[in-house]
Amino acid sequence: MFLLAGCSTKKKGILNRAYHNVTSHYNGYWNGRESMKEGVAALEKANKDDFSRIIPVFPAGGEEESRSVYPQMDRAMQKGAFVIDRHSMLIKGREYCNWIDDSYMLIGQADYFKRDYLPAIEVFNYVVKQYATKPIRIDGYMWLVRTYSRSARFKDAELIITALEAEEKFPKKKKGEYGAVMADHWIEKQDYSKALEEIRKAKAFTKARRKKTRYTFIEAQLHEELNNRDSAAYFYTQVLRRSTPYDMEFNARINRALMTNSASGELASIKKELEKMAKDEKNVDFLDRIYFALGKIAYEEKDEPLAMDYFKKSIAANTGNKAQKAESYFTIADILFDIPEYEESGLYYDSSLAVISERHEKYDHVKTRKESLAELIKNVNIIRTQDSLLRIAAMSPSEIDRYIAEIIRKEFDRQEAGRQTEADRQAAMAASNQQNNQTPSGSASGSWYFYNPTALSFGVSDFLRKWGDRKLEDNWRRSDKRSLEMAGTDDSDTASNADSLLLDPEYYMNGLPLTEAKRDSSLRLVQNAYYDLGGIYKDQLSDIERSIKTYEELLQKYPNGIWTLESLYQLHRLYTQKNDLANAERCKQRIVREFPESDYAKILTDPNHLKKMEAMRNRLSGMYERAMTSYREDRFEDALAIIDSVVGKVDKHKLIPKFALLRAMCIGRTQRLDVYKAALDEFIKKYPKDEEKAMAVELLAYVNDLTGEKMPDEVLPAAPLVLYRHNADTVQYFMVVVNRPGFRPADMKARLSDFNAVNYSNETLMVKDMKMGRDKDLVFVQGFSTPAKARDYYELIKADTAVFNGLNETEAYRFLIAVGNFAKFYQRQDVPEYMRFFRRNYLGIEGD
Repeated sequence: MFLLAGCSTKKKGILNRAYHNVTSHYNGYWNGRESMKEGVAALEKANKDDFSRIIPVFPAGGEEESRSVYPQMDRAMQKGAFVIDRHSMLIKGREYCNWIDDSYMLIGQADYFKRDYLPAIEVFNYVVKQYATKPIRIDGYMWLVRTYSRSARFKDAELIITALEAEEKFPKKKKGEYGAVMADHWIEKQDYSKALEEIRKAKAFTKARRKKTRYTFIEAQLHEELNNRDSAAYFYTQVLRRSTPYDMEFNARINRALMTNSASGELASIKKELEKMAKDEKNVDFLDRIYFALGKIAYEEKDEPLAMDYFKKSIAANTGNKAQKAESYFTIADILFDIPEYEESGLYYDSSLAVISERHEKYDHVKTRKESLAELIKNVNIIRTQDSLLRIAAMSPSEIDRYIAEIIRKEFDRQEAGRQTEADRQAAMAASNQQNNQTPSGSASGSWYFYNPTALSFGVSDFLRKWGDRKLEDNWRRSDKRSLEMAGTDDSDTASNADSLLLDPEYYMNGLPLTEAKRDSSLRLVQNAYYDLGGIYKDQLSDIERSIKTYEELLQKYPNGIWTLESLYQLHRLYTQKNDLANAERCKQRIVREFPESDYAKILTDPNHLKKMEAMRNRLSGMYERAMTSYREDRFEDALAIIDSVVGKVDKHKLIPKFALLRAMCIGRTQRLDVYKAALDEFIKKYPKDEEKAMAVELLAYVNDLTGEKMPDEVLPAAPLVLYRHNADTVQYFMVVVNRPGFRPADMKARLSDFNAVNYSNETLMVKDMKMGRDKDLVFVQGFSTPAKARDYYELIKADTAVFNGLNETEAYRFLIAVGNFAKFYQRQDVPEYMRFFRRNYLGIEGD
């Protein structure tokens, strides 16, 4: 009877409270907590620190490790839910069972370790509000900070931090954990000064040795990030004085070596220590790090050739540490870039980009330089190739024949040597197989190819000779995936055909610019490449001297070329920047003398000309917007009146083709179909090189399609003027157009990736970015298995506060786009225009 009476959760008597407190603790909460401990211990054991970055304050592995402890976390959640369901004694707003708040925390923590951050946040918020007068609110606050930080919701985390700082009597036993939580937050936010202050507090109030050692290593890394090299070296030494796991000890030694400078007088002893480590067999998997550190020391000692040799050894010794491989590549690339040896540097940046993580702090640096140098190398190769072809084409016919005959002879010798090498390899393989067939079957070096070290070494050597160090991927044989042959083509046949082609004189003759048209095309390619090259040196690489040299070389080779005016103006600006006033004046006078009517001449002779041009641009932009608004509102006569006040009265402005096309479109809405067709024909003839031509051609094609369907005197209906076609059943992308100066697309990619990791961990979504004009970046998500999932994604991300934190809707336009509309959108790059289409067709919102 006493037990039955104690089971009630609606009474708060002593018997009731005693029964529910005892059973909730030992039947539910205790088992759930033990399961949680088991899961956390497994996460910490499975955690592998990436020492190329600041190691986490709370080691918990990655997503794969998180999935591995789902059973333990689910059991903890079930036990916590059981306690709340069966033993909660919430009577008149007060909880009389002591283990309910702990059970809520257990559920929230389990969600956190499963990386289900949104439900974890809800639970911790409930604990903080429901138990606002109990000590457990402190735990709720700290776990909220951890969860918000892991979700990149830093502002929300800092609101909680403010609440924690307002606590008058903070429990001393929790100060170590508090410091660790704060350090974790500031590291996630990359505010390393504040993180350093907090990790010191964590270390001061922590007694556990392993945690103290970890915090000391993080302290050293934070000093390294802040460029406090001496302090970093000191704390790495402190780590070495403690009992540490070998990987942490090893990295502490390496990092200490990297922090030592030549002025310290310790380089010699550290170098000896590293050389000794390199000979130790247990460091075979760490040789890449050792050689990299030796390379850094050599570079510190100004021995650049030795440094480069060590960095290359680091790459060769790498056994899978992609972060170190990427760093070795881009370190070599940076050195070559500073020499400067741009072409070779570009190759190393390219290699680094193939292995570097998008979250690496140097990713943007590597990517930007790689792209700049790729363009540079492309233009250098164009100049070299076309100059060679032009030089050969200028020879007499007999000289050309002899030249091609010599090329074919060398190619024939090369192919013969290749065939002989292949024959030798086959003979060696046959001999090796015959020998292995005589080996007893129980031997490890049996006849199977992969047990045969001789055959295997032949295979590896031959593969590297023939193909190089190729990445494991589809179509790995092809260095240029764009040149895929038709399905079913045999590689040996393709290679044979290519070899035959290289022995055909006609193949080489066809590539020579022997006709006037081909020669003009070749000369244009060279001049374009020179001009682009000068711009790359100037704008992307900030190499003024090489930019000047390139522009001057272009003018010397082609004094009356297609870029003469622009090159002179660029040189004038560069010489002025260098304070070389004599050469600046020389370029100015030539512009004024040879191109007196150009805008450049007017800018140089009239200080107010730029202001006049800016005023004209603003006036025309405003008029174009008014004309476009009138067109959208079907006030075509008003639009034509505005257009006619501009076209024919203002010349040589980039907006004039836009006015002219809009005029033709107004004609299409007000006059006969044949008149509209004539207007489009006239536009295409008058503006053959402007970007608006593509749209005019598309409209004209539509008009031509109507022939036979409509009478010539019919007026064009409104529907065909819709640029985009809405098809809700086709593949969709989620798009973000970032339009905020200084905001990096990599940051948006990271936010989207984090959102995907939290909400779409079971989906294979890819986040990519593209440049969009000069001032915008396009970041997009693709991989939705159905259009419906893309629409769900849009609705879910719209409600998220972290992804677009600090960005309003005009700084980060977000929308869905069908794959068929993407190319047209990217070509036009008119975001407001597409947003109107998106709101109307996807959201059912009319107007702007």
